Amino acid sequence: MNARFFLFVALSLILFACGEDPAVKRGKELVKTGDTAAAIRQFESVIKNKPSDAESYYQLGLVYEELQDTLQASDAFANAQRLAPQRSEITLALGRLHWHTGNRDLAISQFQTILSSSSKEDILLQLAALTGDGYHVQRLRTEGSDDYEQTFTEKGNIMTFTAKYTDDYSPAISPDGKSLVFASNRLQNAELYLMDLNTRSLRQLTHTDELDEYMPAFSPDGKSLAFVTERTRGGMMLPPVQASGSDPSSATIYLMDIDGRNQRPLIDIDGAQRSPVFSPDGKKIAFESKSLTQGNVSAPGDADNSDTLEIYIIHTDGTNKTQLTHNDVDDGHPTWAPNGKRIAFSSMVEDIYQISMVSATGGQVKQLTFSNASHYQPTFSPDGKRIIYISNAHNHYTLWMMDANGTNKTQLTNHVGAHFEPSLSQDGKTLVFSSDRSDHMRIYLMNLARPVQEEELKARLADL
Repeated sequence: MNARFFLFVALSLILFACGEDPAVKRGKELVKTGDTAAAIRQFESVIKNKPSDAESYYQLGLVYEELQDTLQASDAFANAQRLAPQRSEITLALGRLHWHTGNRDLAISQFQTILSSSSKEDILLQLAALTGDGYHVQRLRTEGSDDYEQTFTEKGNIMTFTAKYTDDYSPAISPDGKSLVFASNRLQNAELYLMDLNTRSLRQLTHTDELDEYMPAFSPDGKSLAFVTERTRGGMMLPPVQASGSDPSSATIYLMDIDGRNQRPLIDIDGAQRSPVFSPDGKKIAFESKSLTQGNVSAPGDADNSDTLEIYIIHTDGTNKTQLTHNDVDDGHPTWAPNGKRIAFSSMVEDIYQISMVSATGGQVKQLTFSNASHYQPTFSPDGKRIIYISNAHNHYTLWMMDANGTNKTQLTNHVGAHFEPSLSQDGKTLVFSSDRSDHMRIYLMNLARPVQEEELKARLADL
């Protein structure tokens, strides 16, 4: 009797150590591959055999939530909460669903339940990001001290502009976190500006009133910049949410020193090339291109003449162009993994932009997200474990973060206005982005070392 009892305890400990129910784990693996229909069947099968399994209801609700089937998700989360009322992640999920469907009173009630208990830091972060910003955010004042400022154009004409009512966007933070480059249309065309983040001093880097410059990217040593230039659009800010960042008939990538000198084209061919990003060793640049029709392109494929965007890499001296993707849909906005072995990018799948991954040497593309919402502009964390990106889930362009394999999605902002173009410092502590939360597009700094605290959350919910 005692021997059997101890054997039972030992087996229980072994099962506990091995983790979750294999059937539930199988369902989660199906979610990772994008086979949501099979995942739903798997979780429903577990529930049929074990109706008291709260985890299966919770995972089923997450699948339906990702598919934006709010009715099915609500039923699954409610059942999970009934079976495991002590689990704060289930309470949060149900509150999140109420929040997005407009049932704010019910949502706040669920959130207050979470705050009345001892919740984990990741739950509090998700709650903070759902009701505002997950971390402390401050606007970077990129305008001058006066509303009206004057400068000289390339042709020597005086240009008067109102900095207060123009758009600043396309931010890129330097590797050491001390400087920021951004685009502004304050001169009725997009020019690039360099700001010292300590002194807030501002320096104009480009002076081409007939051209727009935007999408700057720092080299790993912080001494050079890659950027995009194209014919001016008369002061109109370039929409950043498409995979291409804009839709010009032609645009090309330039390089220059950090002081604005030594400007030269990286690519001298027809078509449109945008979204440059340096490899971690600084020897190559990945970019997106449409109709790359001139010059030699090395293996794994030849350039095509289609109207779709593809991902390419090129050496910084302009040699060895290599096409990485070969799809009949847009692939854009690449970002290098810190180890230089992989490139993540935004790719259209059935009219929805998803985040995908490809080896830096080419090969099979792996899709990371399988949502009914579009995802854009991925950027890796310095350790390569997370990806920060933009999602238009719930019809708002907000900042999100997920594991590099596409799991564990966490919202970072849910503030009024749209959020675009995340750029992360090398130490992973400062995230810069552009947003129109103040009516005009401006640059913001998010301090990833300062999550919103519980008392601040309580005050926020009280205000709501």
